[in-house]
Amino acid sequence: MVSVVALGVVCGFGVVAALFVGVLAVYLLCRRRGASSGSLPVDRSSYEAVGDYKPPSLLSISSTTSQDLQISRESRAIQPKTSSMSTTSRSSMRSEQFTDDTSSISAKSDASVDSLIFDPNFGAIRPDLYPRKDIVLQQSSLDGGQGRLHTRLKYDFRTCDFVVHLIEAQDLPPADPVTGTFSDPYIRISLVPCVDERVRQSSVKRRTLNPYFNEYFKFPLDFDDLKEKTLVFHLFDYDKFSRHTSLGEVEISMANVDVSNSVEMWCDVQKQHKVAGESGEILISLSYLPTAERLTVVIMKAKELKLSTAAPSADPFVRVSLMVDGKKVKRKKTSVRRGSVNPVWNEALAFNVPAEVLPKVSLEVSVLDHDLIGHGEMLGRCLLGGTDKPGEEQGHWKDMLTNQRKSVAMWHILRK
Repeated sequence: MVSVVALGVVCGFGVVAALFVGVLAVYLLCRRRGASSGSLPVDRSSYEAVGDYKPPSLLSISSTTSQDLQISRESRAIQPKTSSMSTTSRSSMRSEQFTDDTSSISAKSDASVDSLIFDPNFGAIRPDLYPRKDIVLQQSSLDGGQGRLHTRLKYDFRTCDFVVHLIEAQDLPPADPVTGTFSDPYIRISLVPCVDERVRQSSVKRRTLNPYFNEYFKFPLDFDDLKEKTLVFHLFDYDKFSRHTSLGEVEISMANVDVSNSVEMWCDVQKQHKVAGESGEILISLSYLPTAERLTVVIMKAKELKLSTAAPSADPFVRVSLMVDGKKVKRKKTSVRRGSVNPVWNEALAFNVPAEVLPKVSLEVSVLDHDLIGHGEMLGRCLLGGTDKPGEEQGHWKDMLTNQRKSVAMWHILRK
């Protein structure tokens, strides 16, 4: 019985020892493999750990031999997932869409395609990118040499106004060709037939033959009526103490010009045409004193009187007739100036006119050649006031009524 127990103890001890030896062997073997793992060749391409991140195409691991490892980095642009369009420039996109040459357009743009896509104005019409040039017209004359006029014409449909942009004049003739001195030019602008009673006149440019104005003038009328008008520019040399000398004129027939769009024009300045029947000019001053109810007419001088006969000179005098409602009431005359076609009088003729009668009054100024036998030849005459026809005569009369107690002088054309 004792021997059997002893045998069991010995067997149990042997099994425990065998297990201990096996565990120790396994432990030592693992230690040995861990210590020698740095020197063993590893083929990383033959396995991948579960859950490891390997960026595609950023690092490439290639095994050249069983002993060496070679790691190379490749530089590659990261592409977004949407499309490759975001990396292209606006110019390259336009060159792919259009077959013609658009280098001049793409060179001005440095915006990306993303900004073009999200631009709220993309696709809208841009009038500033397509400026419309003005039509330039040339109007020449056979008798050139009086200079040129630069203007721009346009009809404003919003306000129903014909707009004249007076820009400049070039190479104007001097007022006195003998001395050749500079002039003081200004320009009067009018539509014939007249549309209103306003006098449109530019500013006076001192001592120049190439004045620059840059002034705008408007004429209120319908677009259809404009074709029946003639635009007239009268150029004058300003003189404070004498008659303003004419430098020329420009006439533009509006039937030949389409002003629905802006039209730029260069026109030759022509000599001012003399109207048939004109026989000189006369300088008259008007004033009315309401307290004394006195109308004063000062006959100052006349210029370039014309005779119907072959006589070299005349003996002119002036007769002023006061008319009320077209009927002659009073008549006064100046003295006679012997042997002159450019006489100077400087004589005042006064008439008593009540204020309530003044709106019905008109003056007939006649220049006659004195003759010992008979009444003398009529050289010319002009009518001041008492007429609804617009002109210098009517304008002079209105200026006198507006500026009472002041003398208003103006030149008038004599007609037979």
